[in-house]
Amino acid sequence: MSGRFSGRVCVVTGAARGIGLAITERLGSEGAHLACVDVSAHRLGPAVEELQAKGFQARAYTADVGKRTEVHSAFEAIQRDFASPIASLINNAVFARFQPLDQIDAETAEKMLGVGLLGLIWTTQAAVPQMVQRGGGSIVNLSSIAAEHPTKDAIAYAAVKAGVVGLTRASAVELCAHNIRVNAIAPGMIGTPASIAQYDDTTIAKRRVEMPMGRFGEPEEIAALAAFLASDEASYVQGASVTADGGWTVPSR
Repeated sequence: MSGRFSGRVCVVTGAARGIGLAITERLGSEGAHLACVDVSAHRLGPAVEELQAKGFQARAYTADVGKRTEVHSAFEAIQRDFASPIASLINNAVFARFQPLDQIDAETAEKMLGVGLLGLIWTTQAAVPQMVQRGGGSIVNLSSIAAEHPTKDAIAYAAVKAGVVGLTRASAVELCAHNIRVNAIAPGMIGTPASIAQYDDTTIAKRRVEMPMGRFGEPEEIAALAAFLASDEASYVQGASVTADGGWTVPSR
């Protein structure tokens, strides 16, 4: 296989399912060597076996991105296993719970912040030395339209995703001198099983009516955008947060 990522080592976190799995498949179809990171070994193993069955160069790395030591160990193993430094990092891993303010508990909040925000700090910290070694690289962080357009019971989630945007911009400024680009994607409602399961049928029907395009997005559509931002074709895109929500937030911008 050849393509924009031919022979390049690309790391995707939260790679076992949903948007993360779609991103690995897209990058793999364009020749990437896939380092698939996820906290769930029982989901990650079959996902990577499926990628390998399609002819992709893929390896599984079980790690909790909210834990710095696990992240650094995994990234060291990635460089050793592929005998090449990381070229692209896609930060997709997330832990989400939607709760009203008076029901947010410490354990849930700490896990959301650990995976969704600290996790990006640890993965970026671990990936950057390898990218510097190869002369540059690209990082794509998954945020959400909730960062600027939160819905009910999304206080903690919106805070985390707004933090992702701030981290993306600050990282872009700091890492630009090393030829490392950092950008974010802010998806709207994407039709993954995990996303759909958060809403009842009435809410889902209402959301579809509210969307100018009349439908939810597909994981493959976010994967296509992630591949573009990670590729050399986006060479002049730095510190951006690109919205992909089917036009849902256009009236309120």
